Amino acid sequence: MAISTRRVSPIELAEARPPIEYVTENGFSIVRLAEINGLVTDTAQECRFLVRNPRGWEREISVEFDEELLALIQRQRKTFLPDTSGFWLNCAERCLATYLWENDGYPSGGQLRIGELSDDDLLLATHWRD
Repeated sequence: MAISTRRVSPIELAEARPPIEYVTENGFSIVRLAEINGLVTDTAQECRFLVRNPRGWEREISVEFDEELLALIQRQRKTFLPDTSGFWLNCAERCLATYLWENDGYPSGGQLRIGELSDDDLLLATHWRD
């Protein structure tokens, strides 16, 4: 049996499998933009998503966390949580889904700013490990 040593680029890998879609109860579909475009990097300062409403209209939405919230989370942790941690993307996706469900529409200007988190999300942030 032969083993291939060919390297696969992130772009090829993204093309090989479809991105995961998060669908809200009211029909909005959320896709992580980094899964479509391998050049996009999500951070605590900005997580980017492609959102499709129930009528099929798509918009790019940016989710950002307030600096005060970032500082609060870092103070509660024993170790530093990197800006590129998967926590930020997961949390941003959940917050965006909640916004779309509660408001039945896109955030104005294509941006959602998160200033506070639920107690569960704060607890998760405290214990998160990548």
